[in-house]
Amino acid sequence: MIRFGQVSYRVLAAASLAVVPFAQASAAEQGVLWETTAQAELIGMPMKLPAYTGQFCSKETWSKPPETSKDSSENCRTTSFNQTPAKITWTMACDSPPMTGDGEINFNGTDAYTGVMNMNSDQMNMRVNMTGRKIGTCENPE
Repeated sequence: MIRFGQVSYRVLAAASLAVVPFAQASAAEQGVLWETTAQAELIGMPMKLPAYTGQFCSKETWSKPPETSKDSSENCRTTSFNQTPAKITWTMACDSPPMTGDGEINFNGTDAYTGVMNMNSDQMNMRVNMTGRKIGTCENPE
């Protein structure tokens, strides 16, 4: 015969075992929240385009460059990505319109960065200047 105290203890033990993996999974999904400002200019044109400011949730160690556009119709992809503690570099290609590009970000310590991305197509050449700073933590880093 199982008494109430034994059942409660077993339920509590099972529940605590279920919570431990959940807590570990939540901790693994924490990232760094960056505020990124990007300003594009068309090479050869006298004026710059309006700046874009957004937030980017990254892993502690970056695995891709920061987003400078949320327009999925461009269908852009990173074709190479290299990282050192102080710098990341990458190349990329977009389908619509067809463009290729490269970028570089230099970290200023662990809380800020500056960078540039160059995009080239038959119709235009564009440079995007970027700055970023840590503003907190986030969940589900990209």
